[in-house]
Amino acid sequence: MPKRKGEIEEWLKRIFFGGCKNEYVVYIKYRDEGADVLKPVPGEFITDVRRGYIFIGEDQIPFHRVVEIRLKNGKLVYRRTENPRSSL
Repeated sequence: MPKRKGEIEEWLKRIFFGGCKNEYVVYIKYRDEGADVLKPVPGEFITDVRRGYIFIGEDQIPFHRVVEIRLKNGKLVYRRTENPRSSL
């Protein structure tokens, strides 16, 4: 049975292939000196979305590191819900 696409993948593909990626900012979780920080990535910097990754030039960022997607005016359109098992 084929794997159902996740909500994050649907949003990212809608943004990238929908022709309006310049209107969005994708927030990626990075680890900086032991602390998690959110780094904003403007949609226009995304060069491809495929196989579970966002491509920004030569960099590949896995979907699981995407935390939020916002319109450039700040309106939240997607936020990853925390997995209750992730804190174990």
